[in-house]
Amino acid sequence: MTPSQFWTWFQDNQQKLYILPLLDIEERDKHFYWLSKHLSYYCKGLGFEIKFASDYIGPATLIITAYGVKDLYPKVFELIDHAPRIDNWKFEALKKASKDENSAHDTPYEFGSFKIKISDLYFQPVKYIKSTGKIIIHIYSDSSLRRARQRPGAQRSNPVKPINPKDIHTAITFILEDLMGEELLYSKIKKFKFYKINRKRGITYKLTHLKSFLEMINQN
Repeated sequence: MTPSQFWTWFQDNQQKLYILPLLDIEERDKHFYWLSKHLSYYCKGLGFEIKFASDYIGPATLIITAYGVKDLYPKVFELIDHAPRIDNWKFEALKKASKDENSAHDTPYEFGSFKIKISDLYFQPVKYIKSTGKIIIHIYSDSSLRRARQRPGAQRSNPVKPINPKDIHTAITFILEDLMGEELLYSKIKKFKFYKINRKRGITYKLTHLKSFLEMINQN
């Protein structure tokens, strides 16, 4: 699929994509599926994120990501270079950092069944790999992960299931991308492990300082 063919499909469906969270689950999942599918028709390995406009006034933003795979960056840039002008839409190549050390970090991120605050997260450098300039880190939470509240009147028919570790890993990755941006994250972090508050740990630092920490060690 060429960039032009992808954008033709997007233009035909952009009105529904703009209000995606307002659609019923079945229709929402269908549009997510076909957006992912058409992106893979253009280039396998790419992904996307949509930042929806507040109260659906003003432009939404479609971000095309390569998940840090540098060989795919040219395909991302090519696609964005061919993006048409559409009212209420902006298009970006690669996820940029949207938060820094001075941002407010008490508003929780909601990930389906649970919530995480950046202010509750800490990191611990574990290993520096000199040959690549990357580090391995452990990330800790200073509080238990909060499950999203049930709708008023909802009844619990089954015991509360533990949060899937894969979902936690995906959520932490999303937060790291917000703090560092896609390029810096995948070029400097080899991998991370997440641990809950009951694990003993050594010296840790607020996760909001991770970007500054990486800049410091790369200068030495």
